[in-house]
Amino acid sequence: MVTTLTFIYQTFGRQLHNIVCKKIAHHDDCHDIMQEVYLKILLNINKVEQADNMAAYLVTLTNNTVIDHFRKSKPVAYTDITENGIPGDDVIKDQSLQLADCCLRPMIESLPDIYRDALVATELENMKLKDYAEKAGISLSNAKVRVQRAKEKLRDIIMQCCSYDFDKYGNIIECNPSNCCKK
Repeated sequence: MVTTLTFIYQTFGRQLHNIVCKKIAHHDDCHDIMQEVYLKILLNINKVEQADNMAAYLVTLTNNTVIDHFRKSKPVAYTDITENGIPGDDVIKDQSLQLADCCLRPMIESLPDIYRDALVATELENMKLKDYAEKAGISLSNAKVRVQRAKEKLRDIIMQCCSYDFDKYGNIIECNPSNCCKK
C-alpha cells in the first residue's frame, strides 16, 4: 500500500495538483482539497489499484473532490450582508464580496420588483424555487422563468456597466468599471 501511494504521488501528484489549482483560485484551498484527494485515495486504495485506467480514475476522483468543495461552500445570505455588513469584514476584505456589496446590490435593486424579489429570495437567501413559487403564488415553472429572466437582466446590467477581460476559459480576470459604476 505504501509503495502504491508513493507511486501515485510521484507519477500523478503534479497532474492532480494542477487540476485542482486551475479550478480553485485560493492557494490554501487548493492544498486543502489536495489533502482530501489523498485521503480519498488512501481510503479507496483497493479500487485505485484495481482500476483499468488508474490515471482516469484519479482524475475523476480529483474532479469530484473539487465539485464537493464547491457544494460545501455556502453563499452568504443577502440579509446578513444588508443588515450586519459583510461577515468577517473586519478580518478579511475579500474583493469579490466588496464588489458584490458595493456594486451588485444597487444593480440588483434596480431590477423590476418581481425579478429582484425572485433573485434575492432564490440566490441570495437560498430559498428553494418550490418555496419561492408558493410564497409568490405562482407555479414552479413560472418561478423558474422569473429567476432566469432576473439573471439575464442582471447580466445585461453588469455587461453594460463595465468592460471585462476574460481568460481562454471565459472566466473574468479583470473588470474595468465605466463611469456608470463609479457613483
